Amino acid sequence: MALAVLLLFVLAAAVPCTGQDSRSTAFEGVPIHYESYGEGSEALVFIHGWTCDLTFWRGQAPLYRNHRALLVDLPGHGESGKPRRAYPMEFFAGAVEAAMRDAGVARAVLVGHSLGGPIAYAFLRLFPEKVKALVLVEAEVARGSAGAIDANAQRARMARKARGMQRTQGDRRFARSIESMFSENTPEPLRQEIRAKMAATPQHVRVAALTSPSSLPPPPPDEVFDLPSIAIQASSPGTPAGFEAMRRLFPALRLEAWQGAGHFLMMEDPERFNRSLETFLAGLP
Repeated sequence: MALAVLLLFVLAAAVPCTGQDSRSTAFEGVPIHYESYGEGSEALVFIHGWTCDLTFWRGQAPLYRNHRALLVDLPGHGESGKPRRAYPMEFFAGAVEAAMRDAGVARAVLVGHSLGGPIAYAFLRLFPEKVKALVLVEAEVARGSAGAIDANAQRARMARKARGMQRTQGDRRFARSIESMFSENTPEPLRQEIRAKMAATPQHVRVAALTSPSSLPPPPPDEVFDLPSIAIQASSPGTPAGFEAMRRLFPALRLEAWQGAGHFLMMEDPERFNRSLETFLAGLP
């Protein structure tokens, strides 16, 4: 089974990143690289996680070959620009929206992995009319993920976190955090690929991406986004409570929990993930 999954991942990784599918735009002066597949004004928009890049979705090639789709390298990641600056959630969300505008996409099914979940939440707060549905993949989204409830407390908390992520100590913590994301179903060659790609993200980006305070206004206590949505999560003791917390923001959210899966479940078992996403898409109005 592991060998079959690895072979599928290797074959999917052969999808070219150049040619007519590879494009570039800019947001706030930062070059944004993305890939565009198919035609039409509605698309799947894949948003990768912290220190990852768009190639983490290579196992989803059957989906973006059969559906209008965009894969975006977030600012600071992959082939996009990597300036030394703040990287709050709304900056990432604005870059995703810039790629959509450049590609002629007016409405999206946002597919956000890990940090891509809070980025999708920021996108919803900024551009609600541009979102058709939401897919959260191993993501935690809380009210205040984009737009602090208490701005002063957020700034103090993020400043403390930034200090712990700097220099050699930060590198060691970063390496340990990557290892914690794997499961026994993550083949070693895939682990090596993930380690190398995440480590390629500059330290100033990985720190700023988690420690840049948001400038969005505080979310209203009654703010909800009642749109078709699914959370695909690795099953853990905290999964049900996390799901219920997210459902306060997304009342239509339903949960698909995978036993024995790791943080990169869409890469560990791309066939299962793709079936789940196809089923979700088939049920959209």
